[in-house]
Amino acid sequence: MKFNKADEMEMTISYKSARLAYVFVTISLIVWMIVDFVQNGKFPFIQFTIIAIQNIIFFGSKIYLTKKMTSDSNEK
Repeated sequence: MKFNKADEMEMTISYKSARLAYVFVTISLIVWMIVDFVQNGKFPFIQFTIIAIQNIIFFGSKIYLTKKMTSDSNEK
């Protein structure tokens, strides 16, 4: 099976879709945390843990991919 590289338009669409999904999940978890805190009076560790791991993965992969893309362009 042969995979073609994504063109600029496809990459832009994928980027915007991933960004919208990321924002939706983050806002949903924050709202869930607030509702859970108001109802129970306890800090919601499960939701906080999910948000923390999500952001670690997001920013970690962003740093890694940025470094990878900039180092490849310098070597050529």
